[in-house]
Amino acid sequence: MDTAGVKVLETAEDIQERRQQVLDRYRRFKELSIMRRQKLEDSHRFQSFRRDADELEKWILEKLQIASDENYKDPSNLQGKLQKHQAFEAEVQANSRDIVNLKETGNLMITEQHFASETIRSRLDELQRLWDLLLQKTKEKGLRLLQAQKLVQYLRECEDRRTRLNDSYQ
Repeated sequence: MDTAGVKVLETAEDIQERRQQVLDRYRRFKELSIMRRQKLEDSHRFQSFRRDADELEKWILEKLQIASDENYKDPSNLQGKLQKHQAFEAEVQANSRDIVNLKETGNLMITEQHFASETIRSRLDELQRLWDLLLQKTKEKGLRLLQAQKLVQYLRECEDRRTRLNDSYQ
């Protein structure tokens, strides 16, 4: 050892031992780096999942408001409302792939034992509940609009017949 406290390597065994120590530390460093990178990638995937889930939930809630609207109670322009509802149903159906993709991503993360598996599972369950509610409300509104249209049509037919009966008695 010299005066600065640095060990002078004198023999081949000392050099080999020092070399092995450096290689071991480098290997541990690489392993830790790989683990940290994996944690960062997992965290990034989770944040992307959360972002997509939040966007989908927001969209579903907006559409739930539309599906829950009781505009079928107003008999004016029922044909227009029915056409608008059919377009709405097509939009909901077109976006059904979004929930399927999100469920696939979430279930894959759960299968891979992601650190946030419980959160992912509960988020998927809540989104599925909202999606099912949206489908139910959309179907109900479509049925109600058809019923309202048939009622208006029936009332018009009744009025026409009453008018014809009144005309025939006069």
